[in-house]
Amino acid sequence: MTTSTLQLIIRKTRRDLIKGKRNLLIAAMMVLFCLLSIGVGFSRYGETNVRIGEYRKEVREHWEERPSKHPHRMAHYGYLVFRISHPLSIFDTGLDDYLGNVIFLEAHKQNTANLSEAGSSGILVRFGTFSSAFILQYLVPLMILFSGFGLIAKEREDATLKILSTQGASGRAIVWGKILGLWQFSLLYLLPVLPVVSAAALLTGTAGVADLLARLAVILSSYMLYYFFICTLTVTVSAWSRSSSSALVSLIGCWLVLLIFIPKTVQFAARNLYPAPSRIAFETALEQDILKAGDSHNPDDPHFKKIKDSLLASYNVRTTGELPFNYSGFVMKEGEKISSEIYIRHRKELEQIYSRQQRFTELSGLLDPAIAIRNVSMLASGTDLFSYSRFQQQAEQYRYRLAQNMNELQISNISNVKPEKGGPPAIVDKENWKRFQDFNYQFTPLGPALRQQWIPAAALACWLVLCIILTEACARNLKLLS
Repeated sequence: MTTSTLQLIIRKTRRDLIKGKRNLLIAAMMVLFCLLSIGVGFSRYGETNVRIGEYRKEVREHWEERPSKHPHRMAHYGYLVFRISHPLSIFDTGLDDYLGNVIFLEAHKQNTANLSEAGSSGILVRFGTFSSAFILQYLVPLMILFSGFGLIAKEREDATLKILSTQGASGRAIVWGKILGLWQFSLLYLLPVLPVVSAAALLTGTAGVADLLARLAVILSSYMLYYFFICTLTVTVSAWSRSSSSALVSLIGCWLVLLIFIPKTVQFAARNLYPAPSRIAFETALEQDILKAGDSHNPDDPHFKKIKDSLLASYNVRTTGELPFNYSGFVMKEGEKISSEIYIRHRKELEQIYSRQQRFTELSGLLDPAIAIRNVSMLASGTDLFSYSRFQQQAEQYRYRLAQNMNELQISNISNVKPEKGGPPAIVDKENWKRFQDFNYQFTPLGPALRQQWIPAAALACWLVLCIILTEACARNLKLLS
């Protein structure tokens, strides 16, 4: 296969596809839909961030304006924390629409996130969201199939393949030229979109330039590999089909299997192979374990009675009122530590179930590249499950610090002796509320996310190798005549 012959076939294939008014019209429409989705996503992202900013300010003001009171009452007053989506959610909403964005934090209790987009959108969200990633993953491959189904089958019917062969073009040059020409044409759907996504993400001002460029590089390379597979599939099926019409039918069937049937089957299988407990079951099991460990609000609880006896013996006193610090605050601090450890253990067990489901889905990317590209796209856009779990971890760490800070204030500033009627109340100054810093959610860096979820990227690399093998096999057995 001479380079000049291959380049001529690539150039001619690309030029013929671009010359087709129907192909250009479809490409323009797909790009227009992508740009429209970016505009909608950018507008929604900005509005959401403005609302979150207003709510955060309101929550903080209410917290700081609380009057001087007992610290334990402030611990139960609670705090609301919010999750800001990564700016590349403008491109791929991923799981963001299905997961909560707000968590209410309070002492002795770990609440789950609430207020997801899916929860307020009803059944329509099941059909997918209008995003550029959805268009590029589902609709563009279908357009590629329609553009390239006849690249070899139609030319075989017109006997032009035989002419190419007599002019010195080998079967390998023909197949590779058609695939690469179609692949270069397919990039017309992708390349105009990413600069606009990049500009929109930068305009949000919520992420660094280096982080955005690294993520966009992952998105670009992964979609290029995905489209190379689609183009290889299109040309090889066209080469193996007896007619262009049978090639089109076969390719539509492949699209249905790869993008609809297999992903839905994998999703169903993952849920049934690794079933997760319901929210009620999870919280019930958590409460039962906490009660078994000890109730810090119960003065007769065996666990905390041992702690009391130990403290009394250590300080050589007879009652808790004689201790040099507030005994109730000490008990609350110990109870918070116990309940937090139990919650973290239960949450890790739940996360392990979700991780098994996720790992099963990731491994399925070796069976279906559409699953692989979906996982890589969510990962690079910061809208994957791993990024959401990091938000939960940050929120729990903040909740624990808040509760223990209130307990420390009680230990240090509240007397063991109950105030007499008419005497000074058992409170601390409200300035202490201002000293506790606000919650500031940090995006998950790309590096840890890639190390945690490397299988989808490896799956795309495996599909690239398979495409090369498939192309070479098709080239060796290419039929020039019907």
